[in-house]
Amino acid sequence: MGQPQPKMTSAELAKRLTPTHLEQATAGSIKEAIEQETQGPPPQSPEDEAKADPRARNPYTFNFKWTDARGKLWEGRFVTHMPTPLDLIRAGIMQARLLGNAPKDSVDAYTDEIAFMISRLSFTLEERPEWFNDPLGMTDAIPLIQAVYEEVASFEAFFRVHGSLEGKSS
Repeated sequence: MGQPQPKMTSAELAKRLTPTHLEQATAGSIKEAIEQETQGPPPQSPEDEAKADPRARNPYTFNFKWTDARGKLWEGRFVTHMPTPLDLIRAGIMQARLLGNAPKDSVDAYTDEIAFMISRLSFTLEERPEWFNDPLGMTDAIPLIQAVYEEVASFEAFFRVHGSLEGKSS
């Protein structure tokens, strides 16, 4: 067997366990880095892009109006789209990064849900009010983030049942 490892001091352990990977991160900066890392080939033509991308035909615009527990009114216009497989992959990568790439079973469900919602919204919202540009930096915003995500999830569920893609079917 090898040599026993020396014991860590309390200060060394505290330093090692301090999460520093998100100190300078914003949802926008993480999203931009992931998009650059996973960028696929450009579409062949605008017509081909419109046929291949459901966002071109199926965006959903909703006016959001919600009052928080303190009585503050949050309102604005959002535009979302059905996520593509690439959107879902990128959102999954962002979720993992937000959680520090920790094993799934080592993260509590609440923290995992927050990272999931922020990641999904980062890749499905095409337009958002200025106050929602960086949900990671908002104070006491979890109920607000949940309310926005519920609108997006409701659209996705409705589209899966009622939506259709235009074009010829074989």
